[in-house]
Amino acid sequence: MTVEIKNVRPLSIGEEMEIEAGDFLVSVNEHAIKDILDYKYYTEEDYLVLEIRKKDNEVWSLEIEKDFDEDLGLEFEGIVFDHMKACSNRCLFCFVDQLPRNMRKTLYVKDDDYRYSFMYGNFITLTNLSEEDWQKIIEMHLSPLYVSVHCIQGEVRARMLQSPRGASIKQDLERLKDANIQVHTQIVLCPGMNDGAILEETVQELAKLYPTILSVGIVPVGLTAHRQHLAELSSVDAQDAADLIAIMSEYQKGFRKKWKHGFVYLADEFYLRAKIDLPADEYYDDYCQIENGIGLSRLLLEEFKQLEPALPQAVEAREVYIITGLSAVPVLESIVSRLRRIDGLDVQLIPVENHFFGGAVSVTGLLTGQDIINTLGQAYAGKTVLIPEVLLRDGQETLLDDIRINDIKIHSGANIYTVAGTAADLIEKILPS
Repeated sequence: MTVEIKNVRPLSIGEEMEIEAGDFLVSVNEHAIKDILDYKYYTEEDYLVLEIRKKDNEVWSLEIEKDFDEDLGLEFEGIVFDHMKACSNRCLFCFVDQLPRNMRKTLYVKDDDYRYSFMYGNFITLTNLSEEDWQKIIEMHLSPLYVSVHCIQGEVRARMLQSPRGASIKQDLERLKDANIQVHTQIVLCPGMNDGAILEETVQELAKLYPTILSVGIVPVGLTAHRQHLAELSSVDAQDAADLIAIMSEYQKGFRKKWKHGFVYLADEFYLRAKIDLPADEYYDDYCQIENGIGLSRLLLEEFKQLEPALPQAVEAREVYIITGLSAVPVLESIVSRLRRIDGLDVQLIPVENHFFGGAVSVTGLLTGQDIINTLGQAYAGKTVLIPEVLLRDGQETLLDDIRINDIKIHSGANIYTVAGTAADLIEKILPS
């Protein structure tokens, strides 16, 4: 296979060798380049032979001598050049299977690619790895990886993933341990399936693999209203969440005493559902599971606390409204109530119920443009409304249902601005400059 070179950095080795954007990289030292990991790994050596196919289809063989690990200056689009490795499991709780029909095709793609796990922290099941994939992970020492364990009991895990390969999780984790590959793990908690004694066994067995297993993140199963013809599952209710918090708090105390490290962490959603105060900053250690929704709320509150002393006592009259999902209201309300103490500033939350996905979906990141438009109506025409950037596709102004920020502006008449998920940006957008 070949990969198109999108850019060649000025004054780089690539430019010196007259490689140009639009040329194609065929191989490095006779190795095919399937992804950015191959490229970085095989171009580390101090002597290289690059095969380049020029735009006119002429093939060049370039011998390059350089310092070890010196970059060639070639840039590509994306990190995967062959194809994303899709998931062949049919997990009973898979969120993709619960999406409404007629959405963007890309939303229905099930990613189970170890390269995205290593580069971006995406969770994978290990069930879709070929032996070639395993060898590459080991040879290149791709550590840490992020693995969806869900359950350590092979039979139960295979049933949850609806894949017989799910049963080999213990052997797979041992193989990573033998290769000195560290792992952050995830458990999607499904009441009546992998909770209770099964959950405790899973945490205990994973703890035996510390420090190969660096952390265990537990998140509640997400259930939409679009589960026709899917297995019947129960959501985590307030009592489930409270019981889990009590049990796992004891486990974390034990791990912290033993390792000075909490090891097991619960998603913010459990505390919000149980209406129990979020743990202190120390609970999350290095916030290693932040992308899993574990510690996001506490991190926001801690950042706001640091910025609070610099808040003004008064400002010119200003009215600001903030779009939020229902579950985030208690967290944001503590920030908003403090901001309202600034003379002249009126800040209000606009909680948006998720009718698009329905079910028990209440997180802000899954709000859609249509639900926001219906909630705003014309009541906020001419007013300043902030929409979290987490709702948008990367680098674009489009929400999950393909409605654009400008569409919301037109329908509501509001002055719409986006805000990043940091306290600093929130304050900057709320307070007049």
